[in-house]
Amino acid sequence: MAFIGMPPLIIPEHDEIHVSCSFTWDKAYCEELAFQWEGRTNKPVKLGGPAFGSPAEDFVQGLYIKKNIIFTTRGCNNNCPWCCVPKLEGKLKELPICEGNWIQDNNFLQADRSHKDKVFEMLKHQKAICFKGGLEADLIDEHFINGISGLRIAELWLACDTDARLPEFKKACEKLKSAGFNREKIKSYVLSYGKDRDKDEARARAVYEAGAMPFVQLYRDFSDTKTEYSSDWNRWARMWQRPAATRAHMEKGTDYKDFEL
Repeated sequence: MAFIGMPPLIIPEHDEIHVSCSFTWDKAYCEELAFQWEGRTNKPVKLGGPAFGSPAEDFVQGLYIKKNIIFTTRGCNNNCPWCCVPKLEGKLKELPICEGNWIQDNNFLQADRSHKDKVFEMLKHQKAICFKGGLEADLIDEHFINGISGLRIAELWLACDTDARLPEFKKACEKLKSAGFNREKIKSYVLSYGKDRDKDEARARAVYEAGAMPFVQLYRDFSDTKTEYSSDWNRWARMWQRPAATRAHMEKGTDYKDFEL
């Protein structure tokens, strides 16, 4: 069972309490949560999660996240400076495959072919399939295309975090479009540090023109203080986070300054 916030008046029977914290700027609140739970139970209270650097070497389906959301691998063999995954999860490790339609792996395409084939086989029985973790564009190959063809795909999320990624990103989009996928299914995370608007705008536009729907993410530092951005930067980012606003911006020339975003 799961609870959000402070302990309720009536607490069901339980063996222990886990307080899981995702974002570092919520650590103080989660510490207070753990303190309050300790005052309401004589069972163990454990405080952890990504924000506290808890190791994530395996996966228990339905624990902390919805049951349909699964990890078939943990970790990543890359070492991108903006990403905390290698520090928390280490190098890529393949896991036993659970039934689910939402693949949350940080770098699914780094797994070997036999593992991916098992995932594709499991997905034949699923609907509204999403690859949410961010597919590495330069690893999208014929094997992956063949594996997802015929599956009931809802979303394929790629990532284009730097200008240097654009050439491989465009090639990946061409492969996916040739296989019948369009912008309704091809999505992409677009990293922004909130410093160079023209440069970030150009990359988001390039992602859209390549055939994917961009989703701008303003960088959040892995520290106890939440990285804040100006109202103008937040409004600009929201324009690139809402598909209807993004389409209007790209197709009709509208701008976030003209609306209350």
